[in-house]
Amino acid sequence: MISGTIAGTDIRVSRIALGTASLHRLFAARDRDRVLRTALEHGVTHFDTAPYYGFGLAEEDLGRMLQGQRDRITISTKFGLYPPGGGSRSGLSLWSRKALGRLHRPLLSPVVNWELSRAKASLRLSLKRLRTGHVDFLFAHEPSLALLDSEEILRWLEDEQKRGSIRAWGVAGIVSSIEPFVRARHRLAMVVQTKDSVVGREADIVTASGRVLQFTYGYLSSLGGAMTAEAAVAGALERNSSGAIIVSTTRPMRIPTLVQSVQR
Repeated sequence: MISGTIAGTDIRVSRIALGTASLHRLFAARDRDRVLRTALEHGVTHFDTAPYYGFGLAEEDLGRMLQGQRDRITISTKFGLYPPGGGSRSGLSLWSRKALGRLHRPLLSPVVNWELSRAKASLRLSLKRLRTGHVDFLFAHEPSLALLDSEEILRWLEDEQKRGSIRAWGVAGIVSSIEPFVRARHRLAMVVQTKDSVVGREADIVTASGRVLQFTYGYLSSLGGAMTAEAAVAGALERNSSGAIIVSTTRPMRIPTLVQSVQR
């Protein structure tokens, strides 16, 4: 797998990364683990997660897989969006809550909280679930420039970087969330992770500001017409020529084919 250095940092990541937002759709832990390990076996060494993904289950699963592998893997996690009612540590707990959520939608909606105390607690819990002393990237998850105290958050991130618990920080989300930070050349947007597609080219908002693309995602979920997943990945790699594209799948058999796109 070809790797690249994320612009503005000294951190090298695999050009294709695995996102864990959909991993919880697999009920059995062994099936989720198979997806993660298949990705790693085929050269994917960057994994993107968040406390909200699977209500914490994605971080738990990734933490189990990391044991004995941490020095060859880079990780992104996030803060700002949290699972309602706290985290889940098993597929049974998560699926029970999902079933109830079909009857009462607020049980599925993320809790949005930009308080510094919540961000600090979130990082501690993420490190515990991931069973690691640090993450490589910590992102504000769908941030609002108007709602968070960015200077307070920045001071905290700088302190965590000095402690070694994070290596870099940034903003992650759809274009409407990250655009104000990009346009303002905000220091919180050291690294930008945003949704993109080969046809829609949503991430052009980043390149229009004179920046290169760092992390982009959404290529497979936006497939349309006759475009195959492999063609979308190839097009994504051409658009994001030095950073990483994040793909998500619950089918381990798809991973080898997707990875081949970066080797052509």
